[in-house]
Amino acid sequence: MLTLEEAASFHGHLGPFLTIGYLAGKMATELLKPRDIHDMKAIVSLPLKTPFSCIIDGVQCSSRCTLGKLNIKVRNSEKVTIIFENRDGGRIELQVKEDVIERCLTLSMEEAVKWLLSLKREEIFKANLQLS
Repeated sequence: MLTLEEAASFHGHLGPFLTIGYLAGKMATELLKPRDIHDMKAIVSLPLKTPFSCIIDGVQCSSRCTLGKLNIKVRNSEKVTIIFENRDGGRIELQVKEDVIERCLTLSMEEAVKWLLSLKREEIFKANLQLS
């Protein structure tokens, strides 16, 4: 897993939507404990436009689910939801809370990232976890 700073370098800058995706992938990796780089897959549903699409890069950098390995799928949606599954049947669905998205859109990028990093996971995501 890359650090958030390395993810920002990959993405081109550190922003709140990259951070949201990064935190989602980190959470999924910690909870689902993938055995290798092919053990987990992700389905990212979001509006297919910036800044929302920046979430995809964050997910790739923290979960190791990548477009190149074809273990990440992207879907157009009004809501931002990220589903991770592993081969053993573990699954976590993370829905980004609407108030988090709204606040990220109103703050400066630096302020939004700092704010996000100060929050607990349950303040950012509605989570539904199923472990095998």
